[in-house]
Parts: sequence; structure tokens; C-alpha cells
Amino acid sequence: MATHPYKPSDPSEDVPRYTGISDLDDILDQTVSAASGIGARVLAGISGVLEQVGDAIDAARNQETEQPFSKWKRRLDRRLQNGKQGSALSIAVTGWTLCAGFGIAALVMFILSAVGPESLGITQEEFMVFPILMACFTPFSVGFGIMGGVGVRQYRYFGRLRQYLRVARDWVSDVAALAHQTMIDRRQVDRDLHRAVANGDLPDALLDEAANTLYWDEARYVQPAAEARQEETPSAAEETDHLRGEGQDFLAYLDACAGRLGPDADEELAQMRKSCAAILGFVHNHPEQMGKVRRFQEYYLPTTRKLLDTAQGLGEADVQHAQEIRRDITGILHTLNQAYSKLYDTLLQDISLDVSTEIDTLETMLRQDGLTHDFETDFKNG
Repeated sequence: MATHPYKPSDPSEDVPRYTGISDLDDILDQTVSAASGIGARVLAGISGVLEQVGDAIDAARNQETEQPFSKWKRRLDRRLQNGKQGSALSIAVTGWTLCAGFGIAALVMFILSAVGPESLGITQEEFMVFPILMACFTPFSVGFGIMGGVGVRQYRYFGRLRQYLRVARDWVSDVAALAHQTMIDRRQVDRDLHRAVANGDLPDALLDEAANTLYWDEARYVQPAAEARQEETPSAAEETDHLRGEGQDFLAYLDACAGRLGPDADEELAQMRKSCAAILGFVHNHPEQMGKVRRFQEYYLPTTRKLLDTAQGLGEADVQHAQEIRRDITGILHTLNQAYSKLYDTLLQDISLDVSTEIDTLETMLRQDGLTHDFETDFKNG
């Protein structure tokens, strides 16, 4: 019997065979090992790519930060032109186009409504369509007109920002110089820059406290040193000395006004001198309260003196207006006296709690030390 050409006739020959469960397990193990190796290599490759991408992003950021101002402002100018100013232009064009369309339609409906149904050869019911459509088209026309106006305003606003950017020469710009170089009113420049900084239209920009300097990058802003601020701010002792000098001049001025404005005014002036002297003496003994009398120093005293100067400047004229002015000034002196008395009472109330606390503490210590015992009473009872 002839043998098959693809099958050995001798079963004892060494031919690999995969029979049984153990051979299948070996195949699965080899497959899993190969797949694990491939997966590990793929993950390692992905990790390497992600690391390279991260390094590229960091390098781009560093390059963005360290780029020269001229390159930075060109990029920002293109961004404003193609982004926000372009959007504003689209809004303006769309708004005005639709406004014109609905406006023309409303006008046509108005003309047809004015003609009347007889001239048009239609019934009254059919004619009512024209006024209804006119009433519908008119608000649409107005609304889209407002939309177009807003777009034009936005377009001009971003156009001015681009002008400021183009004339800038460095990261720090003087606002007055920007207004001069662009020939735009300084008040308009201030409004534009405040709006741009607040809304983020100029990213990372910053205005100083006086709004005189624009920092295109807020990282360039350097705050004044604390020592410089301390030198500019007067100390409490200096403020107190300044108040004492001004107060003495004011009291002397009140003395000089006596007898010049009539008996009623003299009574008010005497009361005012007493109240102001009490306030000044209190602040001299308690300089920490200086902040509570700053308006008294900076506004009330100069205003009172100005009013008294006005009254004395009238002379002895008895005309109606002069009498009314004297009467009004005398009346406000009474009101000021009430205010000054209330201010002094408020100052006393602020320290009354401290005084009460000190007294309670002192009495407690006296009792603890046995210094409040009534020895005379004990001696008589004994």
C-alpha cells in the first residue's frame, strides 16, 4: 500500500506534534509574552513622543516670554485685527444689511397701507396684511440698526487700541505720549485703556494707580518700595503737630472775628472756640485718634473760615442780600457747633471703654492686695 506523500510512513520519526492541553497552554503563553513585549514597546514609544511634545511646548512658552516687544506687538495687532475687530465688522455689516432690508420692506408696507384697498383693487381683509407686516418689520429694522451701531462702535474701539499698540515703542508706555502720538483726546484714551484692561482686550496689560503709565505686560510693573511709601506718608506725630499749628491759627482767627458779625454770631463763635479747643486738646493727648478728625482738619475748619471771611467781606452794608447772607452764615455756625460738640462726644466715647476697663482692673488689684479694707471702721467697731 502506497503512503501519502505528505505523511511519513514511519511513526517513529521525530516530527513535532501539538496534541493535548499542555501544548495549547504553551502556545497561549508564547502569544501573551509576544503581545506584552509589543505593548511595552508601543507604550514606551508613546511616552517618548509625549515627552518630546511637552519639551516643545515649554520651549515655545519660553520663546513667547522672551520675544522682543516689536514681534509681540505685531502678533497682538494681527490678533486684534483678525479676531475682535473682524468680529465687530461682521456684526456691523450684518446689522446694517438686515436693517436696510427690513427698513425697505417696512417702507413698502407703509406706502401700500397709505394707498388704500380701493386703489390696489383688493378687499379690506386682504389689505390688513400690509399694516400688520409694517408693524412687524419696523421693530426688526430698529433692532438690527442698533446691532449695526454697536458693531461700528466696537470696530472703532479696537481700531483705536491698534493705534495705541502701533505707536508704542516698549513694554512700558506713557499714556499722555500715546494720546499725543495718535492725536486722540486724552480722556478717550483713558476710557479705552481702562476698558481694555478691565475686559481683557489687551491681555496681561496693566495701568498704574495714577493711570499715567501703561504696562503692556503686567510682569514689567514694579511696585514702589515700602520704604519709599513710608517716607511719603507723614508720621502720626507730624500729623498731630500739623493739626496743632492749624488749630492754633484757627482759634486766633475766631478771636479776631469777635464783634464783627453781631451779638448772635459772637455767641456762636465763643461756643465754637470752646468746642474746637477741646477737640484739639484731645487729639494732642491721644494722637492715635488723629484719623477720626482728619476731615475736621481738612474740610470743616477751612470751610468755616471761608464762610466767616465772606461774612466779614460784606462790611456794614444793610442791603437785603447782605442781611440774608449774614443770617445764613450765622445759622450754619449754629449747625457747625452742634457737629463739633457731637464729634468731641464721639471721641470721648471711643476711650470711655478703655477708661472703664482700666478702673475695673485697678479696683480688682487693690482688693487683691488688701488696700481697700476699711481699717478705721474695724477699729471703731472693736
